[in-house]
Amino acid sequence: MFEAELPVFAGETPGAGVRAAVRVGASPAPAGAFRGVPLLRLLGEPGSRTLVVGRVRVAVQADQPPELTLEPSSAWSEEQGWRQRDDVPEPVAEALPGTLSEPAHDIGGDAEAMAAQLAKAVAESSRNEIAKIRALRYELERQLADQLADRRERRLRPLLAELIELSIAFHRAVDTAREAVREDLWVWLSPDAGESPLHSRTLDHCRAIETETEQEAARLHSLLSSMSTVAVAQDAEAQQRFNLIAAATAAGLGLPALVLSFYGADPFMPLDTVDRAWRALAPIGAVALLAAVVALHRMPGRTKRHYGLALLLVIMLLGVLLVAGILVPGQR
Repeated sequence: MFEAELPVFAGETPGAGVRAAVRVGASPAPAGAFRGVPLLRLLGEPGSRTLVVGRVRVAVQADQPPELTLEPSSAWSEEQGWRQRDDVPEPVAEALPGTLSEPAHDIGGDAEAMAAQLAKAVAESSRNEIAKIRALRYELERQLADQLADRRERRLRPLLAELIELSIAFHRAVDTAREAVREDLWVWLSPDAGESPLHSRTLDHCRAIETETEQEAARLHSLLSSMSTVAVAQDAEAQQRFNLIAAATAAGLGLPALVLSFYGADPFMPLDTVDRAWRALAPIGAVALLAAVVALHRMPGRTKRHYGLALLLVIMLLGVLLVAGILVPGQR
C-alpha cells in the first residue's frame, strides 16, 4: 500500500489545492465528512499503458488533513495486448497519487465544504480521462484500417480480443459511475451533509462519465461488429485465393504432363545440352507461367510481389525438371 501526504489539485495555480493524506488500497471506516467518487485513469506511455477503474474515498475531519484513498478495483494492461490483470502493478499504484494534481481547485472551509470540493475535483479529473480513452479508440480504429489496407502485418484475432477486453473495461467504468450516482456519492455517511450546488456539479460529472464512457463502449461494440464482418470476408477471400492457387498449380503441372505423355519425352532425354533443355522445358514453362498469370489476374488484392513470387515458383519448377532431366539416362 502507498501512503503519503502531498498537495492535491494544486495544478500551477498559486494558492490552489490542499495538502492531503493520500493512500492506495483499503481504507478504514469513514469518519467525518465523506464522499465516494469514481476513479478512471489511463497511465503510462503507448505500448505499456494501464487502464485503472475504481473509486476514491474522500474523508475530511476537522483540524486534520483531508484523506484521499484510491481504491482501484480493476486494471487492464497494454503489454502483450490489452488484457485484464489480476492485480494493479506496483509502479502503477505508486503513480496513481500523482494524477491528483490536476485540475486546480480552490479548497478550503469546514470539513463538509472541503469534502464537497475534493469530491468535485476527483470527479472532474476522472471525466477528463475520457479524452484519453477516446484517443485509445481512435488508435484501434486506425489499426483496423491499417490491417484492412495491408499497411501493417498484424493478425485480426488479437485485435478482436483487445476490443473485447477494452469493452469490458469501459463497461466496468460505466457501472462504477452509475453506482456513485445511485448512492448519491455515499453522502449519507456524512453526519452533517447537506445539499449544495457543488454536490450537484459532482453528480453531473459522474453522470457525464457514465454517459460518455457508455458511448465509447457502444462505439467499440460497433467496431467489433464491423471487424467480425471483415473477418468473415477475409476467410472467404482466403478460401478463394486457395482455390485459385490450387487451380493454377493443377494447370501448371497437369497440362505440361499431358503434353509430354502425349508426344513423349524420350527424344529430349537426357537434358545434357542447351538445345534439348530449351525444347523440353520451354512449353512447360510457358504453360505454367500462363496458368499462374491467369490465376493471379482473378485473385483479389494482388500486387507486383505476387507476380514476382509466381515467376520465382515457375523458375524453381523448371529448375527441378532440368536437374531431373539431366540425371535421368536416355537413349543416345
